[in-house]
Amino acid sequence: MIDISGIYEVHDARFKSLIIPHAVPVKIADGILWGEGPVWFAEHDCLVWSDIPNDKMWRYLPGLGTAVFRAPSNYSNGNTRDRQGRLVTCEHGTRRVTRTQPDGN
Repeated sequence: MIDISGIYEVHDARFKSLIIPHAVPVKIADGILWGEGPVWFAEHDCLVWSDIPNDKMWRYLPGLGTAVFRAPSNYSNGNTRDRQGRLVTCEHGTRRVTRTQPDGN
């Protein structure tokens, strides 16, 4: 195990090359049971991710905080962006893949 600045507990030395040692993790939300599928939207300066057990998707805006993006989310988990920058989400509850336009549709 390699200790990096008391922030990370590294069990495989190869991990050390993947992190910035002085970058400090910051807690941005409470009450998330199982956060998964984070996607960054640089043009909107926001992070979107899923919380499967709570059946919600969340959005974080630096300086403004965290708020519900979509609820219910049909137990969404995996998220990504397509080549046009739209949000693409896998939903357990509906067994489908959805695409969200920039206007929210």
